[in-house]
Amino acid sequence: MRILLFWILLFSLPLSTDADNEILLDQQSEIDISEQIKIFKPGAAFRDINDVLFIDHLFTENNQRLLNINARDSVIWTKFEIRNVNQYPISILLEYRNANIQEIHFYIKKELLLIHKKQMGAKFPFYQRSIKSRFFVQRFMLEPGIKYTIFTKIINQNNRVKVPVTLYDQQGFNQRTSVDNLQAGLFYGIFFTLLLTALLFFILKFDVRSQMFYMLYMLSFMLLFFLLDGFALQYLFFERPAVTSYVTKVFPFIIIAAFAGLAYQYFKFYNHYKFFRKILYGVLAGDVLIFALALIFNFNVQITMNFVMLVSILLIAGIVLHQRKYKIADASHAYFKWAMLTSFIIVTLFGLQHYLTQYGYNDFQVVIKITVIIQLSLIVLSYYKRLQISHSRAQQNNIQNLEKLNKVTAQHNAELEKKVTERTQTLEYKNAQLEEHMAENKAITEELHRQRDEMEKLNKELEKAFKKSTADHVRLQKAMVENEQQQQKLEESFKEISEKNKTLETQNEEIRAQSDKIQEQHHLLEIKNRDITDSIIYAERIQNSILPPLESIRQVFPDSFIYFRPKERLSGDFYWFDSREQNGETAHMVSAVDCTGHGVPGALMSIIAKDGLNDAVNSKNITDPGKIIHHLNQVTINTLNKQKNADYLKDGMDLSLVKIVPAQKKIYFAGARNPLYLLRDNELYIYDGNVFSAGTLTKESIPVKFETQEIDYKENDMIYLFSDGFADQFGGEKGQKFRYKRFKKMMSLIVNLPIEAQKKRVDEIFLKWKKDWEQIDDVLIVGIRL
Repeated sequence: MRILLFWILLFSLPLSTDADNEILLDQQSEIDISEQIKIFKPGAAFRDINDVLFIDHLFTENNQRLLNINARDSVIWTKFEIRNVNQYPISILLEYRNANIQEIHFYIKKELLLIHKKQMGAKFPFYQRSIKSRFFVQRFMLEPGIKYTIFTKIINQNNRVKVPVTLYDQQGFNQRTSVDNLQAGLFYGIFFTLLLTALLFFILKFDVRSQMFYMLYMLSFMLLFFLLDGFALQYLFFERPAVTSYVTKVFPFIIIAAFAGLAYQYFKFYNHYKFFRKILYGVLAGDVLIFALALIFNFNVQITMNFVMLVSILLIAGIVLHQRKYKIADASHAYFKWAMLTSFIIVTLFGLQHYLTQYGYNDFQVVIKITVIIQLSLIVLSYYKRLQISHSRAQQNNIQNLEKLNKVTAQHNAELEKKVTERTQTLEYKNAQLEEHMAENKAITEELHRQRDEMEKLNKELEKAFKKSTADHVRLQKAMVENEQQQQKLEESFKEISEKNKTLETQNEEIRAQSDKIQEQHHLLEIKNRDITDSIIYAERIQNSILPPLESIRQVFPDSFIYFRPKERLSGDFYWFDSREQNGETAHMVSAVDCTGHGVPGALMSIIAKDGLNDAVNSKNITDPGKIIHHLNQVTINTLNKQKNADYLKDGMDLSLVKIVPAQKKIYFAGARNPLYLLRDNELYIYDGNVFSAGTLTKESIPVKFETQEIDYKENDMIYLFSDGFADQFGGEKGQKFRYKRFKKMMSLIVNLPIEAQKKRVDEIFLKWKKDWEQIDDVLIVGIRL
């Protein structure tokens, strides 16, 4: 019914105005009277209410949607007549909806009696206003059937404003105020969010100088809107209103200077410093000159914004021409280019809002704010794109460096092994030859000794025979001749043996030389191995630096432990932790990841896995464990290029991942071939993961899925996440695997121990089982008491 009466009154207003120039009030909540008020611009005269009470013929009807006050209108009078047609008194609120009016005086005439006077404005302290609104609102009580004339005197020197004039009842005014506050909260909330994003880039130390200019540019716009919307006078300078007029003139110059500095710092990466330095100095010089002229000649805000618009156009034109000349190409640069073009729209809107009288101040302000938000968002997108490109390049460089290191190490090892094998074979061959010669020499020496013994025996027999018979003398002489011949032969044999010994000594010297060369090669091999070991130690430091510290986990879960025992210095197993706010609740995510292989290959895969997890949570804002593992699956496939390279089909990672929400007492679990163990009241509950590893290609017949399981937990429950290194370790009396049957029993035995005692007991059991057997894989266990 009230809406029907309001529209009836609204359509009847032009008829009543033509008849008696009165506004007839019924039960409407809000009515715009900007077109019905009468205005009078007297100049320097007619400054008192008594001068205009009885000069109706000098007032003319506004007939416009807004009350337009030019900068040269030092004083302007408005009036309208109003009558309450109800049978009871009503209270109305008259609002001049612009926070930048310097001075406004309200007067009300009842029949022929002037009964009310009130003054307010931007030059008066805010606390003097009877109604605490950022616009200028005055309350009037109207008795039924009586005609009232309301006068306003507006003093607004050197300032051009457009003012909607509206009548409200209390309910309509409250509704309008609520809508205004909601709209302002939305806009300033978006500004604050963008500011927090810039602070995040600043904390990450990404392009710090450029971020400082960006935050200065954003804060300047926020404070300028805060001033133009009247919030500064309401909340900041409520006792010093004169400050707002001066500060409002300063911010346009700060904005253009900050934007020029931002553009210079942003484009310095393209190394064309001289061109941008000239533009920057020119803009700053023009900015300072315009600011000085504004202070000397007291320019109004609109003239100032026109100058700022001219400077902005020159800046944007220079940057665009420079871009076309040098053909600057960067994926992030496109966003910043559109942000520069958007600034031209902003300053154009600032200039046009005072010339297009059919549109209101608030309409332009909303459009300008939306345009500024779009511009700031484009700049943030540009920084984010640049950060993403930088991160991708760094990741690719790290992977390439590790691959090169692995390849060079393998080549050096192969070359050294080949040389050692060749030298060893040569030495074995020389040793075999020496042993053969020594064996021959020994045989010859033994033969000579035998022949000498036989000769001595023969000589003795000859001597005996010579004594027995002289007849045998001839034969004795003959035997002696033969003996001499045998001695000559023996001497010749000794000479031959001496020559062979000399040959053996020469061969021994060659063998010693070969041995010295082998020792030298062995020394070079030790140096190479030391260099390789140093590189692996450095890679180990890099890998350890990406692991979250145990203290950060224990800040959230005080009763927790991590048992981490890599097979080599570099590990394919790692643990991961992150926390996120979600719908006002804190969610903590923990994962134990087992990548293919160990050592250098396992470390490469662990870097891919960690980047995939961080990208899912930080960049994609994914917190569901199943969706996180699905994203990691796609990242692994794309990084290893599995669709084209069949060599990487088996590479991937097995993991178990939980999201713990303490406020809900819930665990959300998803696994890739790895389960989750939960022990409650000495009873073990096993939650199996999916059968696929992260990095599995989807086949037409078997789709790859990772499902999230929801689990309710109680206080003092214990959960364990782990890799398969412990269960697969060989040991014991028979050299068997530890297996999961023993692993489950171990978890049930240690669950009631204090958290540090659990970790110590796990290590004791592992070492006792392994004994002298070689560790075959990395071992990782994460235990958390909820």
